[in-house]
Amino acid sequence: MISMKKTKVLRTLAILMITGAVAVAACTARAKSSDDATIYAGVYLDGVYVGGLTKDQAMEEYDKYIDGIDNLNLTFTTSVGSHSVTLDELGVSVSVEDAVDQAFNYGRQGNILSRYKEIKALEAENVVLVPEKKFDEDALTEILVNDMSDITQTAKNASIERVDGQFNIIRGEVGTSIDVDKTIKKVEDVFAAEWEQKDIKIDAVTDEKDPDYTSEDFAKIDSVLGQGSTTYSQGNTARCQNLATGASKISGTVLMPGEQFSMLDTVLPFTEDNGYANAGQYEKGDDGSIELVDGLGGGICQVSTTLYLAVLRAELDVNERYPHTFPASYVKHGMDAAISENAGMNFKFTNNTGYPVYIDGYAGGGTISFAIYGHETRDANRTIEFESIDVKTIEPDEPEEEKTDELEEGKQETVRAAHTGYYVELWKHVYVDGEETEKYIVDCGRSSYQAQRAKIKIGTKKVKKKDKDDSDDDTDDSEDTTDDSTTTTEAPATEAPTTEAAATDTPVGEAAGENE
Repeated sequence: MISMKKTKVLRTLAILMITGAVAVAACTARAKSSDDATIYAGVYLDGVYVGGLTKDQAMEEYDKYIDGIDNLNLTFTTSVGSHSVTLDELGVSVSVEDAVDQAFNYGRQGNILSRYKEIKALEAENVVLVPEKKFDEDALTEILVNDMSDITQTAKNASIERVDGQFNIIRGEVGTSIDVDKTIKKVEDVFAAEWEQKDIKIDAVTDEKDPDYTSEDFAKIDSVLGQGSTTYSQGNTARCQNLATGASKISGTVLMPGEQFSMLDTVLPFTEDNGYANAGQYEKGDDGSIELVDGLGGGICQVSTTLYLAVLRAELDVNERYPHTFPASYVKHGMDAAISENAGMNFKFTNNTGYPVYIDGYAGGGTISFAIYGHETRDANRTIEFESIDVKTIEPDEPEEEKTDELEEGKQETVRAAHTGYYVELWKHVYVDGEETEKYIVDCGRSSYQAQRAKIKIGTKKVKKKDKDDSDDDTDDSEDTTDDSTTTTEAPATEAPTTEAAATDTPVGEAAGENE
């Protein structure tokens, strides 16, 4: 009984298989007999109907369809804007021959079952084939990386300015950049889909970058951390101009946490076009002595010195500082900061507060001032003081004498003033509730000012004495002597800069272009 049932099942399966095979064979045979040289009815290449066409006919039709492809545009859009490139710039290409082969082989390749399925599908609905579109990925990458400035935006930091004694904060802007890899993938997907030979628009994949500094950061600038002021004569207009120019170039500087300030980087170059005039500065003479000469930017050291006073009181980190060759007249010993482009002398400090700081400066009316604003984190019951200590005084040698017949015998002229030298230490005292808790020499706080002897010209010119008998005669104009009211002249005694590193204890022997 069981064997009879098995026999019936096997017989049924065999009949079904034979019937199916006959149907497939009949279907494929009918399709084959219709026209072995044409593409099956119902086949499209992109938007072109190629069913019933020979290969040559299909190539002609499809070639017309893609003609002008180079002139089509691919437009990328972002929140900032849009940017278009031609498909020619991307090197887009389509193989017409490969596309037609793809259409012709539809229903003709694979095993009998797969061919049967493709042919039956055509009876139900049309089939759209999408030929491969190739493009130059390197060219697209180059465009996305370098040519999209009109639809990208660099993150813009917030900024701060001080106008009429009030701070004004300008908000920052979020940056927009293109994710190159993901955008290329979107282009690949577009070309892999059905294409109607039209301009293409793609939303570029973007990344957003917040600004490094926001308006919230600058809103914390609410206190004066340190101030410094020095005075100067208004009689030297060129020097006044240099002080005002230097102060204006520094004023408005913002230092973020950990950022370093460089005096030379801020005020250079010392040129007329950059606002500087010729004024007194110290240079090394041919005989090795330090002489006062005119040079562009003379007086700029008073700018750096005044800023140094504010930096000390704000307790920012001093990284580099040099004393003058001779003590400056406008500040205590050891509290100056000389700079010289030629000698490589700079003044540098770093914002160590953890918050932004703003430097405000002004020169006018015989006073130059700097104030450093920031967020006060020091305890209210803590105060600081600075003490300048002359560790050693070095008296100058006896004056250098130079005899000259340009002066009458018995007269002399001081052509170079003497300078006393010093070794100086700048100490910082810290008090809490009025009690001293610590004291130490500040960073770069050792100064060495060199001594220099005076130089005097002594007259040797003989003066012819008049005969007593001729005393009542008219005086011969050609023998008239120099007026006895003539007085000696002296070089300016303004004290000046140094090239010595702040941490050394030996006198300075070089000074080149130091701007007193």
